[in-house]
Amino acid sequence: MSMNFATLPNLVALAVLVAVFWAISRKATGEQVRLWLVGWALVLIHFAASFPAFSSAALNRLATAVSIDCLILAGVAFLISVSFDVSRSRSPWILLAIAIAVPAVAYTNALIWDIASPNYYYFLTVIGTLAPLLVFLRYHEHGKVYAAGSIVATVAAAVYMVWKIAHGEPELGVTLILAALNFSIAVLYWNHRRRVSAGVLTAVAGFALWGAVFPSALLMRILEPSIRVESEVWNIPKYLVAVGMILTLLEDQILKSTYLAYHDELTNLPNRRLLEDRLDRALAQVRRMGGKVAIFVLDLDHFKEVNDTFGHRVGDFALREVVARLSGRIRSSDTLARSGGDEFTIVSHVPSGEAAKALLSSLEAALLEPLVIESKEVRIGVSIGLALYPDAGSDADQLCAAADRAMYAAKKAGRTSEPAIAFRQSASRV
Repeated sequence: MSMNFATLPNLVALAVLVAVFWAISRKATGEQVRLWLVGWALVLIHFAASFPAFSSAALNRLATAVSIDCLILAGVAFLISVSFDVSRSRSPWILLAIAIAVPAVAYTNALIWDIASPNYYYFLTVIGTLAPLLVFLRYHEHGKVYAAGSIVATVAAAVYMVWKIAHGEPELGVTLILAALNFSIAVLYWNHRRRVSAGVLTAVAGFALWGAVFPSALLMRILEPSIRVESEVWNIPKYLVAVGMILTLLEDQILKSTYLAYHDELTNLPNRRLLEDRLDRALAQVRRMGGKVAIFVLDLDHFKEVNDTFGHRVGDFALREVVARLSGRIRSSDTLARSGGDEFTIVSHVPSGEAAKALLSSLEAALLEPLVIESKEVRIGVSIGLALYPDAGSDADQLCAAADRAMYAAKKAGRTSEPAIAFRQSASRV
């Protein structure tokens, strides 16, 4: 057995990449990063399988099979990572991975082990076309044009493979599989992020070039067999992809940090910092155009008992359900913010005090029915304080203080008289 030392630099580089993505996956909780780690580990095995050269033909075939299979499976891992929101449910992406990987690997290994039956390749081509399409159409969340384009591209690739099989060239199917995987990843990577940034553009370009490597190498062997391109040149796209992925993760972290500076992580609502900005803008607009601004301060009743009885997990789900119900009672132009642990604030443009009072009653009604969380019935009340601009104050601080006082008065008085007391409390500031 001899060693192919030409692959050693790639082995070292890929080992470093795998270590980097392993370190990132230790800090990141997303499935996408784990799939990227799996993909790069498979690329590393792809190169490792090419490192030894055996004296036995059977062992050389086995090494070739492992090498190409790992390259295909790496492509599948990268493809799945950008096909769905993999953090939400595993079922769709596991099904798609199986639907793509099994026929592709079976096709490749049939060529390596000299299976000559065209019908076998026809069968795998049909299965490898229909199965992924059925899974994709079942779970895809994109528009009709995107779905139609995916169907046309997949069917066109299948027709080309059938044509080549019919002409006695089934081996070109492997080139098409690898090229199609990487071109698809490039499209989906862009569709998944949809932002013009260094990381996304580098990764998309890297995958597109990676896909172009396979037909380009084939064409060069046919048209210019005397030209020998070093393997390092063909491997440049892989490293572009790796750099693009790492930059993408850094960009995501910056975007997340910026988002969390203004939003609550649990509910994704604006936090106090963003609430203050929204309130200042609302007051400025009303000063120019007229009308009133209503500030509602909502404090959940008995929420501590929910956490103590059912645990914080149920409490977190309950908060999200409360947010969903309250959001259904306000307009998209209104601001609903989480201003405390179980306290929310709403800023709304209203034409009159009566309209504000009607909205207050609607918000109360949103929580009259118990919440059902993990088959548990959770009852949460709410005390609401209301302050109107310019009736209850001339600036944001005065309005928030008036709404707070009205909320505490409403909580003290009890729910039967909450609306009137809360409204009168705020109105008394005129």
